[in-house]
Amino acid sequence: MKILKNSFRICLLMLFAILSQSLQAQTRAQKKQAEIKKLIESKNYVFIAESANPLSGSSIRLTSIYFLKINKDSLDSHLPYFGVAFRAPMGTTESPLSFFSTDFNYSMKESKKGTFQVKIRINKPEDPDLMMLSVSNSGYATLTVNSMDRQTISFYGEIVSADFLKKQ
Repeated sequence: MKILKNSFRICLLMLFAILSQSLQAQTRAQKKQAEIKKLIESKNYVFIAESANPLSGSSIRLTSIYFLKINKDSLDSHLPYFGVAFRAPMGTTESPLSFFSTDFNYSMKESKKGTFQVKIRINKPEDPDLMMLSVSNSGYATLTVNSMDRQTISFYGEIVSADFLKKQ
């Protein structure tokens, strides 16, 4: 009988530990979601690319720091390009996705599930034309880059605070 009481107590303790751990994980996820929402709405964050997914070919793991920095009044892109160019300037060795622009339109939609769809239409430079960022509530994101002169490419990565680049 004593063994039965002790095993019942142990089961209750284990159940309590599991429930409290689950609540802590849920609280952490809610904090992360609120942090991501604040970053997206502030228009002051950085997308860090971890892999590139060209339209033709397999996924490419990126070993250097490639990013898209979004600020209220500027867009700073340092991303690689892998794919087919239909028209390209002669003698250029730099990636077409390495540019700085202050002439762009930024729009954002939040879904019911807490994910974000960010659309950035770039007016100058003209190439690339459109960048679409799909951000999950945990901060992971997919950036799709559309261009008139090149094949579409997408990147998988994470949204971080703009201060991240200063630490690197």
